[in-house]
This record gives sequence, structure tokens and C-alpha cells, in this order.
Amino acid sequence: MPLRHVDPHETHGSLYKALERFGRSRFGQFYARSVARRIDPWMYRISGGWLTSQRWTVASAPLRTTGARTGRPHEVQLAYFHDGRTPILVASNFGGSKHPHWYYNLLSYPECELGGDSFVAAEVTDPDEYARLFALAEQVYAGYGDYRATTASFGRHIPVLRLEPR
Repeated sequence: MPLRHVDPHETHGSLYKALERFGRSRFGQFYARSVARRIDPWMYRISGGWLTSQRWTVASAPLRTTGARTGRPHEVQLAYFHDGRTPILVASNFGGSKHPHWYYNLLSYPECELGGDSFVAAEVTDPDEYARLFALAEQVYAGYGDYRATTASFGRHIPVLRLEPR
């Protein structure tokens, strides 16, 4: 199944907004970190990419990378959206103090797969482009703004990556 296109300009209904509020809550964050990240890869696989536990809010797909230190394959379920035809990833790590491991993997080995499609990752370094893409990310999921406020308090800049088709 091809990667589902996620338009950041799509308007969201009341169900989405309610689920987004839940996702930004303390319990919602616990659920995303502890439950969803474990069951979503399995649900994604058995449903052919149609179903994840967060299906009606943030779209996600498995990101397959090569380990920066180990050189072994790694897979993690990640939220994404599209800028035109290219997927965008935000390395928020739920507002944690460190970048997620998959970010370092993509820096070392930029070739990856998202939802079964092949890409080459590049970090967005232009300040204007970064600001534009982060604003789009916040349109997709307002929680990214929460993460940015949290990480700013201890000086971490949240990376944004563009995936170009291979």
C-alpha cells in the first residue's frame, strides 16, 4: 500500500480536535509513548497501512533506518505530513531533552523507507524553510508547539527532515 498523503492544510472536524486535545494531555502523552508506539507498527502491518491506534488524528507509518552505531536495520512508527509530494518528519521526541535515535540514524545513513516507500532524508537547515515547515507541523498536530516550548526551556532545537524520493 502506498504511503497515505497527509495534507497539512486539511481542515479538522470536532472528533479530530477532541482526539488532539486528548493526545496533548498528560494521559494522552503517556498513551502515545507507552502504548501506541508498541502496538501501532503491528496494527499498521496487519491492516495493510490503513489502521493505527491514532488513525483519526495524526497519520503515522513505519520508518526503517540503518542504525548509526550498529549498522543494523531499525524500525519505528512515526507521525509525518507532506509538503507537496515530499514527506516531512519532525524529530520532537515528545519534547524530550534528547533527539530521537532515528534522527541520528538518518544523519549517518540518509537512505530510508517510510511506509514501504524509499527516500533519502535531509535535515532542513534554512531558517525560513524550517519556520514554514514547523508551522505546517503545528497545523497537523498542535502538540508540536507544546514540544517546541518544552525543548526551548533547555535549549534543544527540534530538527525537521525532508524525505526526497529515491
